[in-house]
Order: sequence, then structure tokens, then C-alpha cells
Amino acid sequence: MVKPSLAVLLAALALAGAISAHAQPPTSGAASAAPGDWKEIFANSQTTYYLESADAASHAQVNLRTLTEFTVPQVIDGVQVRSIVSSMRLDCGGKRMVTIDDGLYADRMGGGKLIALQAANDTWHPPAPGSLGELIWNSACKRK
Repeated sequence: MVKPSLAVLLAALALAGAISAHAQPPTSGAASAAPGDWKEIFANSQTTYYLESADAASHAQVNLRTLTEFTVPQVIDGVQVRSIVSSMRLDCGGKRMVTIDDGLYADRMGGGKLIALQAANDTWHPPAPGSLGELIWNSACKRK
């Protein structure tokens, strides 16, 4: 069995958005969100959710987290990863997004031990048509 590297897993998450050059720690841990608070938006061999932050006061810019939960745990550098939580910012008016950081977790739903928190290396960009990033943008920025 081939074990994916951290770079391969993070490259797969780039579909949701790239990684930001000015990273900050997540505003709140994944464990602080109840599983029912996450909104499922995609599922196959992994399930992707998003959760708007409480400080997302304006519809013009939305702070949110995405959670990718693997059906089969991934092994990275000898450590089992069940989920990845990414902090993102969306510009709904400008149809662009940026990923701030990615946290790798030992348990489902961003729970358990935080294995690694990696600063993202992204700049603002439009979501690619038909991508998971576009699905996240459309879900979080839909007009009410």
C-alpha cells in the first residue's frame, strides 16, 4: 500500500483553496464545534464540511473552516490522520478565496490530537469552476 505524503494530502485539499502566505492560528479548534454544526457539502471516499465562524458578521467576507474527514485513515510520516480542518476566508462580493492554515487531526471531525498545524501558502484567488473550492464558495456565499 502506498502511503500518501503530507504534500500529497495538502495538494488534494488545494481543490478547496490554496494556502495563505500570512497564516494565523485557527480562531477556534475543530473540537469546539458540535458535529451537527458542520454543513456537509460533498462525500465520496472523504466527506467535506464547512462551518462559518461566529465573527462572520458581513456577507461580503466570510471566515469559515472546512473539515475533510477520510473514510480510510491516511498515514503521514507514520502517524494516522482521520481529518483535516482548514481555516479559510471568502470574499463573496469579489468571488475569491484564500486558505489560511490546515490542521491535521488524529480523530474524526477534527477531534483528538492535533498532529500538525501548517501555515498555508496561498494568495487570494477565484475558485476554479467545478472544483470543491467553488462548491464551498457557493455554499457559504449564497444570497439569502
